[in-house]
Amino acid sequence: MFIAQSLKHLLDKLFFAGCLLLGIQIPNFIIQYQQNISAHYQEAISQLQQYQFIADRFYAGNMQELLLGHRTNAVAAIRAEAQVISDLMQRNDYLQQQLSALQDRGLVQQLLHLAGHIDIKTANEVLQHYSISVPLNSEAIVVGLILAFLASIVVHLLFSAVLFLFRSKEPKLNNIGS
Repeated sequence: MFIAQSLKHLLDKLFFAGCLLLGIQIPNFIIQYQQNISAHYQEAISQLQQYQFIADRFYAGNMQELLLGHRTNAVAAIRAEAQVISDLMQRNDYLQQQLSALQDRGLVQQLLHLAGHIDIKTANEVLQHYSISVPLNSEAIVVGLILAFLASIVVHLLFSAVLFLFRSKEPKLNNIGS
């Protein structure tokens, strides 16, 4: 019984430590996610800037007029390019919104934003190139502890529920006419 109890305590501590380390990674993931969004945004700005030069030269700087000029052009290739420009403009706006929602915000606000608006493609890029670190700042430690405590409580509750469901029920003795 002592060995089983010791093993249970050891596994419990390992689980807690693992959740703590996982939780500490969350602020680091947010930083790397934000950097990835920023890089994509800079790339989109660079590409859009080329079309802006054309708009400046031929359409008094109006990108919507440039877009309309492409859409109404007689040449099919130029009409098709209108969709490329439109998609690039939308992507630029989207990335700018994502970046604005993450910059200069507290960790809780960033987490809430990502919970509802995470870009799966970008998150996968971040995870593919993720570099693990153990930041020892207060945010990372607090997030790690909260995650570890919550995960431990959930596991203990589930374990208790399973034990409750499968415990052996002792038959009730009927006292008939003793």
